[in-house]
Amino acid sequence: MSEECIENPERIKIGTDLINIRNKMNLKELIHPNEDENSTLLILNQKIDIPRPLFYKIWKLHDLKVCADGAANRLYDYLDDDETLRIKYLPNYIIGDLDSLSEKVYKYYRKNKVTIIKQTTQYSTDFTKCVNLISLHFNSPEFRSLISNKDNLQSNHGIELEKGIHTLYNTMTESLVFSKVTPISLLALGGIGGRFDQTVHSITQLYTLSENANYFKLCYMTPTDLIFLIKKNGTLIEYDPQFRNTCIGNCGLLPIGEATLVKETRGLKWDVKNWPTSVVTGRVSSSNRFVGDDCCFIDTKDDIILNVEIFVDKLIDFL
Repeated sequence: MSEECIENPERIKIGTDLINIRNKMNLKELIHPNEDENSTLLILNQKIDIPRPLFYKIWKLHDLKVCADGAANRLYDYLDDDETLRIKYLPNYIIGDLDSLSEKVYKYYRKNKVTIIKQTTQYSTDFTKCVNLISLHFNSPEFRSLISNKDNLQSNHGIELEKGIHTLYNTMTESLVFSKVTPISLLALGGIGGRFDQTVHSITQLYTLSENANYFKLCYMTPTDLIFLIKKNGTLIEYDPQFRNTCIGNCGLLPIGEATLVKETRGLKWDVKNWPTSVVTGRVSSSNRFVGDDCCFIDTKDDIILNVEIFVDKLIDFL
């Protein structure tokens, strides 16, 4: 079949009755989790660079808050020297090898009873340590019992120092039925920008979690974008028209994992059919945008990354 590229008007109605929809997602729920999901705000070790009112709102919308090692410094500094604010925004956990965590910040959060877990292994990243921790928190009563036992406080909460969190996670997954696990909405601040190798690693986690722990719904939030994975074989992205009009700009379909075929899109300014896309060839749908009234349909042969431009100064009014 021949490839097509169709330029649409700025607003079109998308008929979904004849579309083969395998997956559905709501754009706003990447930031404002559903009440029937577990949710986590993960702060990675980069400057927190979103407006404070938005940060406070996102914080309150998530069940669990986790700092990856030196990200605790970022949170501490973000709240300046306002102790009344800082004490209101204590993370549930700090985890990593703690090489980036300043002594002042360590003592502050320790004094205020934040659970700090040291993991020295250099064969996994702080991101992976965080993800294993988050899964254990929601799915392992044994882990929660370890953490709540005050007798374990001086011994790293009873968790082996090198890679105990991975050992506990691997043991848990032996009996975990993924299809019965409550989904975890995971919004990560940071991880994109800064050092390029760390950015690439962050992108790999979108694929890794989709393959190995698909109960996670991971999205990265930057001052300019939401970045997440679109599953292959037909995904419907829904949104409120006013949310789209006010908070959303351009978007890009990014075949970062591998070259693939965009079988069909409906609801983009430039819709395509039977369209090969590849980073190597330069055929990438960038600077596109949503024009479907309240949804967009994307059908690809393989999983693909989507970035959506956001206007962070407008988001607060919709959360």
